[in-house]
Amino acid sequence: MRATRQRIKNFEDAERQDRITLASLRRVAEAMGCELVYAIVPKSGTIVELAEKQAVDEATKRVLAVEHTMALENQAPGDVNKTIVEETKRLLKRPRSRAR
Repeated sequence: MRATRQRIKNFEDAERQDRITLASLRRVAEAMGCELVYAIVPKSGTIVELAEKQAVDEATKRVLAVEHTMALENQAPGDVNKTIVEETKRLLKRPRSRAR
């Protein structure tokens, strides 16, 4: 790719407007003798911590829903925190489907 002033301006405009494509980034990287590295990273913490937080949130939601239903039937097992920990572990162990 030849880096003309107009092409560089178009690239910068697309970047500024959040409409740049990966194909454009690859071409620019190639023209600069670079390699494009694309990554998504958590805003805070690690990807493992993010997965654990999501699992805890989901486990809590599930356990509290079951706990509520069982309490209405006078069958609440109690020790909700222990059950949340167990459900979180189960969620983290299961294979994740790629489609949601």
